[in-house]
Amino acid sequence: MISRKDSKGRILKPNEDQMKDGRYRYRYIDVNGIRRAEYSWRLVATDKPPKGKKSDLSLREKEAKITKDVEDKIDIFRAETLTVTNLVILYLSIKTMADSTYNNYLHMLHKHIEPDRLGQMKITKVKRSDIKLFYADLHNKHKFKDGTIQLYQNLLFPAFTLAVDDDLIRKNPCRNCMKEYNNNQNESSKTPLTRDEQKALMEYVRKDNIYSKYYVMIAFMLGTGCRIGEVIGMTWDDINFEKNIINVNHQIIYKKKKNATRTVHYVELPKNRQTRSIPLQSDLKDILLKYKRATYFLSKSSPVECDGYSGFVFLNSQLKLYTPNTVNRSLHLITAAYNDSVEDEEDAVQLPVFSAHVLRHTFCTRMAENGLDVKVLQKIMGHKSITITMQIYNHVSEQRIQDSIKGVASVLAV
Repeated sequence: MISRKDSKGRILKPNEDQMKDGRYRYRYIDVNGIRRAEYSWRLVATDKPPKGKKSDLSLREKEAKITKDVEDKIDIFRAETLTVTNLVILYLSIKTMADSTYNNYLHMLHKHIEPDRLGQMKITKVKRSDIKLFYADLHNKHKFKDGTIQLYQNLLFPAFTLAVDDDLIRKNPCRNCMKEYNNNQNESSKTPLTRDEQKALMEYVRKDNIYSKYYVMIAFMLGTGCRIGEVIGMTWDDINFEKNIINVNHQIIYKKKKNATRTVHYVELPKNRQTRSIPLQSDLKDILLKYKRATYFLSKSSPVECDGYSGFVFLNSQLKLYTPNTVNRSLHLITAAYNDSVEDEEDAVQLPVFSAHVLRHTFCTRMAENGLDVKVLQKIMGHKSITITMQIYNHVSEQRIQDSIKGVASVLAV
């Protein structure tokens, strides 16, 4: 058999040839069984391109990439038609989520991703540095807080995971892109909302067309300091409007039970196995009575039952029990939507990333600020040890000292 050679006398491999104009060609069959060809003016990387011709990868370099793509079943031609914006739209079209979540993600896409260089890039070209540059722009130019940037990671990461799973790309460029913005996550998770942040949150949620459905739940968490499992498990029978008492005698957990194969809701005693009573203050009572008039029939007629408990105060749009992750994800979306709405307002209050636990911590802080006896506060919070309550109480006292001394003349001013 006669070996084919190029114009320089080099032996060409199978499926390689040199065309009359001097270009090298490699013919192959892609992952979809379609015959394709790749071209280059250079056979190997050390060749110089002909005068006036653009230098790109040599044919052998392209062959190596094509061979690996075919071996890994990477659909490079489909991938090269998808921009990041296209990919996110594809992800949103097949992912099951609440309408409010979908609308918020769509807003994030059109407001910040699509107009950005990242949104116009082909997904095959996106590197980790491109994702990090996008997040840096959100942080430096738009002054987004870490929690808001995390929402963009929550959208982009699964979208690129879909591309990996569909064999369009090998690696997810979003992996480990949030390290710079997560340094203070643990600290922020312990920090209560300030009074201004609390007020801004409540006013926004109360008036917003999408998130107003969470107003009563957020008010309940801020007004009682209940844990998220206690909120999810709260029934109308647990609220005594005549005596102005909320009885916390159970919580609902959403986890896999031992040896179980799926995640389920189930009832447990409150944390530390301690039941307690929380005074129902008048402003929260008014909110709950109005909410009860609007939802009580739906609650009582709902078939939702968990270990003998029914008539739940808070049910989702499908009239089913919430999960802790769903509630916290909704709080994150509310934060992002609010911060975006005040982005152009000078001196507007920005909300930090917060969870249901932060709302519990905020209640405890407000009660301590208002001078509630520490032992009473321990009972209301359900803290096993007064040490936990005292940590918050002492922090508030330190802040009171700082605030008080600001208005006092210095001892040195004689």
